[in-house]
Amino acid sequence: MIKKYDGILIIGPKEFIKQTTKALELIKKKSKRDFTKITNYLKSIKYSKSSGMDLEKSQFNVGKKSAFQSIEWYASIIIHDTHHYFLHNVKGFLWKKENYEKHEKLCLKEQIRFLKKIKAQRNMLDYLNSVLKTKYWEIKKREW
Repeated sequence: MIKKYDGILIIGPKEFIKQTTKALELIKKKSKRDFTKITNYLKSIKYSKSSGMDLEKSQFNVGKKSAFQSIEWYASIIIHDTHHYFLHNVKGFLWKKENYEKHEKLCLKEQIRFLKKIKAQRNMLDYLNSVLKTKYWEIKKREW
C-alpha cells in the first residue's frame, strides 16, 4: 500500500502506514521545526528489513523493530534519519567513514532534543545518552 501524508509517501503494509502516520502526526503537533524539515527533505518512508536513510532517494527505510516501538520513539528516529539527509545533502557534511562518528552524534542530539521537547520517558533519553558513547553504526548485522 501507499499513502501520501503532507507530501511524504508512506510505503508498506496497512499497519506500518497507520503507525507511520501517527508518528508524523506527533511530530507535526509537537514540533513545527522538525515537521518542516521532514516535509522539506524527506520524500518517502518505506517498510524494509532494517532501518536506515537512503541519502540518494531521500527515503527512510524502516525495519519492524523501529516502526513498532512506541510512537514517541518512532517519531524521534524519523527526525534522526532526516537529519542525516539534511547534513549530507543540504549542509554538505558527507556521510563517509571519517565523518560517521560526528554525523551520528549530531543526529542523536537532534533525536534527544525532540524527545526532551515532548517530555518522553526518561529511559529513552538515558538510552540515547548511553548510545552517544558507542559506535553502533559499525554493527554489521542490524536488526532495527
